[in-house]
Amino acid sequence: MPLPRQEDLPEDYQYLLSEDALGERNVIRAIANNPAVLQSYMRYGTTLWTETELTDRERELVILAVARALDSAYEWHQHVELGQDAGVSLEAIRAIGREDTDAFEGDERALLDYATAFAVGEVTDTVSDDLAAAYGESTVAEVAMLASHYVATARVLDGLDVPVEGE
Repeated sequence: MPLPRQEDLPEDYQYLLSEDALGERNVIRAIANNPAVLQSYMRYGTTLWTETELTDRERELVILAVARALDSAYEWHQHVELGQDAGVSLEAIRAIGREDTDAFEGDERALLDYATAFAVGEVTDTVSDDLAAAYGESTVAEVAMLASHYVATARVLDGLDVPVEGE
């Protein structure tokens, strides 16, 4: 899949690859082959990041759990640093990498268990009830939507064979 640059897009869409947005990350560039779809993808992603009850740390835990469950090297690579910026320790990231949710306390364990189960299509009543007990029903819906966004992104990354930036 070609990876267009900002200047390759129609003028009305060039802002999507600006540093004020996400810059020219390969995932964004690949989706930019259809700028209108990229615009919609980014609006939805922004809503999931800014209009939810999860803390930045909790959001990154969900994304890292999805990346690990799907073995998405690109998402993992991007969110290890973002996770650390959001207060997720390297030790906690390594525990997610080992799929060791026992390294986390109750609420965060419920969050990670749900995100992992969601990613692989194995959400049980127990997993859902545990998350609802820890965070409330609205957060279950929120986590499901956030996880679904990153499941979809992982599939797009695979389907378009998007290379990881850097090392």
